[in-house]
Amino acid sequence: MRRTAILALALAGAGAGAALAQAPARNAPAQLWPTRDVAVTYTVRGGGQAPRTVPAAWLAAEQRLRVEPPEAPGWVLVDVPRGQALMVMDSVRTAMQLPEEQKLPLAQGLPPGTRMTRAGSDTVAGHRCDNWQVSGPEGQGTVCLTPDGVLLRAQGSREGRQGSLEATAISYARQDPARFRLPAEYRSVTLPPGLLKNLPPGLAQNIPGLSR
Repeated sequence: MRRTAILALALAGAGAGAALAQAPARNAPAQLWPTRDVAVTYTVRGGGQAPRTVPAAWLAAEQRLRVEPPEAPGWVLVDVPRGQALMVMDSVRTAMQLPEEQKLPLAQGLPPGTRMTRAGSDTVAGHRCDNWQVSGPEGQGTVCLTPDGVLLRAQGSREGRQGSLEATAISYARQDPARFRLPAEYRSVTLPPGLLKNLPPGLAQNIPGLSR
């Protein structure tokens, strides 16, 4: 994993569904996306850092995910149909689009050859979910998805690094679409390829999706 925040972005809410969509159909869960609006609070662990709380929300009608990592300078908007991830900084009215080579695993999906195996069921935060073992060329782990496609727990390893997340609170409340859209006056910027190498370490470390 790149950072604990990246694990959250890749898997929280819709993240697992976007990645698992690349798996063979006969091995995939019946429902890969949340079928209704939901807000989930996760406890995220990994990267040698203390556990942290990461709120996430899913707008089902538009397949958009909003994640608010505590260490980030803003919030993250993931537009699944467009394969786009933005760091939205309200204080400066700017949305920073991640460059191609730094896109989230969410947008890229899992590589060909990824396999999924059903591994029973469990209960997390009072909700039932089905366990799936996931293995592929870049790593392995397990995810627990509800019948309506909400990720409740995930753990795994990639390139020798481990991370996990687990839902602690779930609310199937209707989400306000405005929270998943950029105001018209916000400017959008894209980091040019290779610019990450020239960023000050402190900046790179505080922008989820840019630090490795």
